[in-house]
Parts: sequence; C-alpha cells; structure tokens
Amino acid sequence: MLRKIKQEFNQGKTLLQFGFLKATGQVLGMIAPLVVAKFFSPALFGSYSLAMMVVFFFASLLFAFAQTPFIVFANQERAKTGKISKSFSVQCIFLVFSIIGFLLINLFCSKAIMAFAKISLTDLLFMSLAFIGLALKTFLCNLFMALGQRIKNSIAELIFGSSVLVLVSALYLTDNINMAMVFLTYFASGSLVVILFIKTVDFSLLLPICFDKQHFKEMVNFAKWLLLGTTSAYFIGWGDNLVLRLFAPMGDIGTYNLGYQLFKGIGMLTFIIYVYFLPFVSQHIEDSAKMRNYLFNKRPKIFLVGLVVIGLFFVAVPYAFKFIYKGVYHDSVTVLWILLIGSVSRLYAIFYDPILNALKKYKFTQTVTLLQLLLNLFLDLLLVPVMGIYGAAVATVIAYFCRTIIYEIYFRKRIRGLFEI
Repeated sequence: MLRKIKQEFNQGKTLLQFGFLKATGQVLGMIAPLVVAKFFSPALFGSYSLAMMVVFFFASLLFAFAQTPFIVFANQERAKTGKISKSFSVQCIFLVFSIIGFLLINLFCSKAIMAFAKISLTDLLFMSLAFIGLALKTFLCNLFMALGQRIKNSIAELIFGSSVLVLVSALYLTDNINMAMVFLTYFASGSLVVILFIKTVDFSLLLPICFDKQHFKEMVNFAKWLLLGTTSAYFIGWGDNLVLRLFAPMGDIGTYNLGYQLFKGIGMLTFIIYVYFLPFVSQHIEDSAKMRNYLFNKRPKIFLVGLVVIGLFFVAVPYAFKFIYKGVYHDSVTVLWILLIGSVSRLYAIFYDPILNALKKYKFTQTVTLLQLLLNLFLDLLLVPVMGIYGAAVATVIAYFCRTIIYEIYFRKRIRGLFEI
C-alpha cells in the first residue's frame, strides 16, 4: 500500500508542484480584492468590481482569447522544429494590438465607462495601467507554457499574486488605499514579473522573429472562434453585474461580487488543471494509452481532491466572513454557498477542455459557451427581479450544469471512440 502511494506521488509530483505554486499565487491574487472589500464600503466595492469588470472584458476581447491557440500551436511547432518563433511572432502582434486597442477604447468611451462604474477620470487612467500590467503578466506566463516550462509559469503567477497582495496591504498601512492606487498595484506587479523573468527566457527558441502568413492565418482562425467563447466566458463571469446594475443598488452589487470573487477564485484553481494538461494533451492526443490514463487514472483522483476542497470551503466560509467582515457582507455567504454547487459542475467538465482544444473542436466549445451565456442572462432577467442577488447566483449554477451535461453527451458520442475506450 505504501509503495503504491509513493508511486502515485512520484507520478504526480510535477503536477503537485505546479498546482501548489500556481494555486498559491492565484489565492494570493484572490485575497487582494477581499482585502480591498474590508476597507471599502459595499457601494465603493461595487464600483471597484464594475471597473474591474471593464478591465477583464477588454482583456478577454483583445488578448486572453489568444492564450489557447498560442499554447497549442507553439507546442506543436516545438515538437516539429524545436523552436516556437512563428507562434511567438503572432503572440507579440496580439499583445501590441491589445494594449493599443484598450487605450483607444478608454479614450473614446471614457464617459460611458465612468458612468457605468461610477468612477472618476483619474480612476479611469489608472485602470488602463491595470490592464497593461495584466497583459504583460499573461503574455509572459503564456510564453512559459508554450515552452513547456510549467514551474516557471506557476512561480511567475505566485510572484504576481504576492506582489498585488503586498502592495494593497502597504497602501492600507500607509493610509493611501483608494481605487486608483489599487489599480496601480496590478501594473507594478505585472512589470515586476517581466523584470524578474525576462532574463530567464531562452531567446534562441523564439528568435529570429519569423512571421509566417499561413501560421498567422491558422492561429487567427483558431483564435477568432475562441474570441467568441472567451468573450462569452467573460460575460458568464461578469454578466450578472449587467442585470444587477439594472435592478440592484450599488451596495448589493458589492455584496454579490464579494461572494462571486471567491467563486471565481475556486474557478481559477480549477483552471490550473486545464493549463497544466493542455500542453500534454496537445502533444499526445493521438496516443490512446496516455489519453486513457489521463481520463481514467489521473482525472478521478484529481476530481476527488477537488470535491474535498470545495466541501471544506463550504463549511469554513461563514466563520471566516464573520471574523473578517464583522457581519457587513453576511449576504455574500449565501451567494457563495449557492455558487459552490456550480463549482462541482465546473470541476467535472474542466478535464474535457484540453481534449476538445487539442482536437481543435473550438467551434463546438465556443458555441456551448455562447449558449451558456445566453441561458445565464435569460435566467438573470427572470430571477434577479424576484430573488435579487440570490437569483443571479442560481442562474449561474443552472447555466454551468447545462454546460456540463452538453459536454458529457458530446464526449460520449463524438470523442470517446477516438481513444478506443
């Protein structure tokens, strides 16, 4: 028994190291908004949440959608040539385009953004810096995954999350905490990650810059479908706020977003599974034995651990909220309890995403994501006027369960046979 446990541990050692480092970084990054909520009123935290909603919307629209194509194409290019210069060139184009695009949007839509989030012009300017910091960090982390350097990726995430938390805490201790300065911490943290890690990059794998028109076209074709899905996924994560903005006061929006922030944090931890296995699955998608091991050996064990973590979180949350927030955000606990049910569904389905993307079934995945978004918003419009912030949480859970059911049916009918199961 002990020998078997030791063998299992050795086989999963890299995943454990990667998961621990990346999870720690993301948890620290998740704690930063919770610290902000401690010192902001619910109404001010609502404005902060809506401002970050804008940042992440344009991150999804302009840059985040390119993550999966870059990792998939770069790993396949590296397997053939030992370099990723073609894929890296395209990724650089995406980065430059995203930063310029966001700055132009902020310039021409400044009044609408300020009115929506109830922020000042100064806050808007610093919000642009937050976007740049997040884009730089994401670019570097994606590069490490494209090079198969998972541990570097997770350490970069850890430093970014730690830096944001330390800087936010420092703002509080020096009595300088306000929305603009909180946005600045994201820019400073992203810049710090680039400064620390740029010298560790092996540029011989990236250079010379090699723009290949056909490679660019294939990545853009992949990315344009993911753009639809990534934008839809963004609205799944933040779209409840659009409906709440119509029917709920800013204080309720802040209360809902505090609970949802923790739900998103668990989602980021779940996403680690996808990020870790995507390069492996992309390289071994035609190896039936390795894919069966992934699905029927690794998957059940990781899923079981995830269930235990979600269960512990469910029990601990009310005590933690009572201690930290002294009853100010007590309704956030109920919101989070509802959303944790959806976390189980999301955890179950996440194992299918690397397979579907490696097989380039992006039309299917993005169509399902769009359907999930439409269902979520439809249920929001039905439930929020009746149930308030709890209705938004219920709508989210139902939409996630429908997505999981569709994934399971599709896998059994279209994918399962490819691995001779």
